[in-house]
Amino acid sequence: METIVKRIETVYLPVQNPAASAEWYRHNLKLAHAAPIEPNATQAQLLVGSGQSLFLIKSKEPIHANFTEIGGEEQCMLTLEVEQFQELHERLSKDGVMVTKIEDHEGCGENFYVYDPDGNKLDIWSGWPKEREG
Repeated sequence: METIVKRIETVYLPVQNPAASAEWYRHNLKLAHAAPIEPNATQAQLLVGSGQSLFLIKSKEPIHANFTEIGGEEQCMLTLEVEQFQELHERLSKDGVMVTKIEDHEGCGENFYVYDPDGNKLDIWSGWPKEREG
């Protein structure tokens, strides 16, 4: 079956303070702001290196996008493949950002989880191992 969907353009995450959250994403994950963000903004658009975007939308009440899967584990709804994976984990840990330990999934690469100020859990992924890419 042929798909008509070309790619995921935008992901929306609920936040309480879009300006403050956008600054957290800029500082910690080096995501660029798509436009200046006013202090009382109701949304902020961040650019991902692949041309996609991440919108931080002010929610009515404190909420995050995590959910509990059937096995009882907390699951996130977003995986970000990053450059300088090990260095990023070290820097975030030193800066006091809530991160988990690195997990090695062998043929699927390594990952860790990070939580933004609103509790949104993000999967930070190393990418496919070099031997698999070839």
